[in-house]
Amino acid sequence: MTQPARVSLVVPRLDAKPWGGRGLERYGLDLPAGEKIGEALVTAGEAVITAGDGAGRTIDALVREDPAGRLGARGHAAVSERDTFPLLVKLIDAAENLSIQVHPDDDGARPLDRLGKTEAWYVLDAAPGSKLYLGLRAGAGFEDFSAAAQKLDGSSAAYLRAIDAAPGMTVLIPAGTVHALGAGVMVYEIQQPSDVTFRLDDWGRVDAQGRPREMHLDQGFVATRPELRPERIDPVPVRDAVASRHLLAACRYFALERISLPAGGSIDAGGAESPQVVTVLSGGASLCGGDDVALTPGSSGVVWSTATPARLTATAPAVVLRAWVPDLAVEVVAPAEQAGAEASAIADLGGATGDVARVTVGS
Repeated sequence: MTQPARVSLVVPRLDAKPWGGRGLERYGLDLPAGEKIGEALVTAGEAVITAGDGAGRTIDALVREDPAGRLGARGHAAVSERDTFPLLVKLIDAAENLSIQVHPDDDGARPLDRLGKTEAWYVLDAAPGSKLYLGLRAGAGFEDFSAAAQKLDGSSAAYLRAIDAAPGMTVLIPAGTVHALGAGVMVYEIQQPSDVTFRLDDWGRVDAQGRPREMHLDQGFVATRPELRPERIDPVPVRDAVASRHLLAACRYFALERISLPAGGSIDAGGAESPQVVTVLSGGASLCGGDDVALTPGSSGVVWSTATPARLTATAPAVVLRAWVPDLAVEVVAPAEQAGAEASAIADLGGATGDVARVTVGS
């Protein structure tokens, strides 16, 4: 007998940050009074399932009881067979500049018994004049940047490449990229499930006692790849009879798609090789499997790995982000080619990771 699709509604873990704010309330999140919340970790291990499969339990608890079955072969491989959910989705509210930071790759994180951290940002909102800081600016030497970072006064920011933030834009940030999220920007982030961040500079911020935050200069300088300067990725449309669908980013660790559905429109979501995370940005939707869960703006559902896909149906005109661990050739390159996308545009979905470019286009 075929197992029905398993779907779960999750409530994120909320993290207070010195640079956070209250902006995530607009996505229906119940923020603690008086706290500056920077991140909603949608699929953190501690995230609680409130409806659907596994209601009342955490994501970690379900994964640990059946990691191969819950994650699928591809999802489990993406975390090196760890009993960890492979897709960490966050909603981030940067009321102030985030620290200037870098993340190690898998090799660099291994001595810490962690995974590396490649990530992508989809900009949800951006105040006029707000910036994304992505790599070193042209002509900036790493030695000059590192010397400035050691002053801990924010002067290293002068060596960063700043681009204007705009709602709807996507950037993929490979591990090793020096980066920072600028003040006034709110993003959806999809990343490897890693908590390793090496802070290099914090814009000169200090706490009430005049102390700067902990920095990780030596580790961060080793992890940095100064040549990385991520560019904005142009969405690549794929054909669908019902929905308007666009691939936004893709690499070996995750793929991200934006889906616009008319009221009553319905598509399949889920598969046997990877779990998927569906986040509603506007409108409303339901995920239907063995259980049904309702999704409102800002809420997310997990579709666990099963041979039977869930059904995503818009209960009102909806815009949805879908994340999963992809088969790049089959689930990214092939549908983009079938829609007539240029090879260069398809390759650009992988950004500086080069992951999509390495897939044989046209095979």
